[in-house]
Amino acid sequence: MTTHPAPLLALDEVARLEELRIAAGIAKVADESRPFAGGVAARSAPGAWTNAVIGAGFHGPVSADEVDTMIAWYVEKGIEPRVELAPYADASLVGHLANAGFVVRVFEQVFMRPLSKTERFDPPHPTPREVTIEPVAHDDEALIDAYARIVLAGFMGDATELPEEFLETSRRVARHPRTTAIVARWNGVIVGGATMECGGQVGALFGTSVKKDFRRRGIQEALIAWRLRAARDKGAIVATISARPFVATERTARRVGFEVAYTKAILVRPGAGLVPVAE
Repeated sequence: MTTHPAPLLALDEVARLEELRIAAGIAKVADESRPFAGGVAARSAPGAWTNAVIGAGFHGPVSADEVDTMIAWYVEKGIEPRVELAPYADASLVGHLANAGFVVRVFEQVFMRPLSKTERFDPPHPTPREVTIEPVAHDDEALIDAYARIVLAGFMGDATELPEEFLETSRRVARHPRTTAIVARWNGVIVGGATMECGGQVGALFGTSVKKDFRRRGIQEALIAWRLRAARDKGAIVATISARPFVATERTARRVGFEVAYTKAILVRPGAGLVPVAE
């Protein structure tokens, strides 16, 4: 893919748009949510990926009482409090989280690339002829379930036993009107899936998973290229991908023109009997 000069969006604006997009989305798919410090605190079953605070701290100072109330809300359900903290969050939030005993669990990088109206978005390597990519209709419950299972299995180490509450969260993602879920087929058999959400100027690519036996065949690159074209066609001027350092997604994203926009810290407050997000 040919890269182009970055659009005139400041990195703090990219972070604000991306984090608030995630916050709005997670509020729709989690079992429960509530406002917190300009963002959203969401929770579902203990261990669910939706158990997190997203988008907090972009609207000025945060009080210690707000942080204490948020902690209590998670603890009452046996959930380890978790905050995804962007580097542009207000310093008051950082200080209150430190005083409350939050520590860094992991870091996450958010990559970005511009979306040119004239770019073809061809993958860097030819897509095998056996591969086809299909969007998932918001009302196609059979395909929604197949998408949820292929994506969740990938994130759980290709597990065969998938918790129903986690599956339902993935189904809600596919049904959401702002998201476009897609599946990749190899000779007609579903072997991968991915998701895209457009929120104004930003098109976010996430939830990518390919079955272990079909990795390293160019399927992930094809899934990215499809979503880049779709995001551009929906009016986005920037695309984002989030990934942990050293994982395959990081390498793939850079091969197709993405560069790091910002790095956020995933902070947690461990406690006896509190269940962390299943990594």
